[in-house]
Amino acid sequence: MASRVVTAGEAAELIPDGGTVAVCGCLSMLEPDTVLAGIETRFLHAGHPRDLTVVHPVMVGSRKGSGINRLAHDGLMRRVIGGSFSVFSDYEITEMITQGRVEAYNLPIGTILHWLRESGAGRPGLFTAVGLQTYVDPRVEGGRANGAATGALSEIVQVADRELLFYPSLRVDAAIIRGTSADPHGNISVEHEPASLGIYALAVAAKHFGGKVIAQVRQRVEAGSVHPRLTVVPGRLVDAIVVEPAQPQMVCGERPELTGEARVLLDPEPIPLTIASAIARRAMRELRDGQMVNLGYGIPAMIPALGFAGKLHERVTFSIEHGPVGGLPDGMATFGPSTNPDILMDSTFVFDLYDGGLLDVTLLGLAQADREGNVNVSKFAHMAPGSGGFCNICHQTKKIVFCGTFTAGGLLEEIVDGRVVIRREGKVKKFVAKVEQITLSGRAALEKGQEILYITERAVFRLTAAGLALIEVAPGIVPARDILPQMEFAVPIPPHLASMDPAVFREE
Repeated sequence: MASRVVTAGEAAELIPDGGTVAVCGCLSMLEPDTVLAGIETRFLHAGHPRDLTVVHPVMVGSRKGSGINRLAHDGLMRRVIGGSFSVFSDYEITEMITQGRVEAYNLPIGTILHWLRESGAGRPGLFTAVGLQTYVDPRVEGGRANGAATGALSEIVQVADRELLFYPSLRVDAAIIRGTSADPHGNISVEHEPASLGIYALAVAAKHFGGKVIAQVRQRVEAGSVHPRLTVVPGRLVDAIVVEPAQPQMVCGERPELTGEARVLLDPEPIPLTIASAIARRAMRELRDGQMVNLGYGIPAMIPALGFAGKLHERVTFSIEHGPVGGLPDGMATFGPSTNPDILMDSTFVFDLYDGGLLDVTLLGLAQADREGNVNVSKFAHMAPGSGGFCNICHQTKKIVFCGTFTAGGLLEEIVDGRVVIRREGKVKKFVAKVEQITLSGRAALEKGQEILYITERAVFRLTAAGLALIEVAPGIVPARDILPQMEFAVPIPPHLASMDPAVFREE
């Protein structure tokens, strides 16, 4: 292995000008920041590598100046294809995309991982129904994330009388991956990592086309010292190893309970009654024992802690797209891993499960919804964070529950004696005549027979063939005063409108 160990600067020399580079990571999980810093330094000093196409299934880097932000220099990147981008407007990658200084595309995380897998296996490309009738569809936006991107990365094809998206095989010239350890044969293991995030798929995609695989690890270990099931990338795929002893597990520090190395007594911080937690409480009532449940970022991330006293984590199985199955998912501050997981799946396999319709219910955030039930979570106002795993998660899931406040932008509300009191209305309407971007197609969901709910602090809607239907209203809320004026489209008020359970809005 000694001949393969290199510095970050030497690793950067393996990246060819004009090449396509696949990069692993999810925020600070599996972030190969030392290697990316080496590429940045080489470019700033020598002008190479340049004109890269960078593919990252998930947003890499949780801080300004780290992760994918290190590659956000004019001339270094020509095109970026990401599963998600940052919600922070001052991040370097955000500024580069919004200013049109790079061709930017946003595709679902699962689509990118499966695209790389198919490319590495030598198949013609990826055939998938994920994204049809959404912004990913070439007849809609083709996944373009800014005006600098032209054309689409996929095309519509007919296979056995079925309409599919086809992504032609992607040539990958280099893969940058991360693990915990490298043994003398160059095998890469993930024993201290909360997720593996498709690093095997990235490596195979590069090697199939004769490209280079660069692995960042924390340490070198003796052969046989790591369980073989935790060794996920064979050494024969790895060309260079960068050892970074200071490599953190995540920015939150070392937590062996996230990786299966230790189990801890579960004791989440209690969540006080607020407008947001009331929405989560109401959403939690849509869960049934024995279900497999996916949770999205935002309000749904409160549910594991809210349901802990009732042992919800034992009655349902939580699944997060990054890999953990079972256990207690982390909240918003460190969303992605789970404490005491039962299984740590590779995210490539998780999306096989989701795409196949084997998820019972998902609870996701809500940014915009329109009269047809379309939902936008990927592009709005000054932010273009992308869809992440949203399109895969929603593709075949039987029940989808969207959670969010009714308006945004300065909204001030509180719960007084079990009633919702609006002190100041938000400036931004979330229920709009037409969403800015279609991340979920209401029409497609109805065609597939999915059940769709939209839960806010003041009302609950259900998607029907006629559009959104108001089915519940919160205590203290008057539809003619608090609901209809804050929507850009009309909904009928049922003569016998149900009330949201008052217990949702009380501490007990």
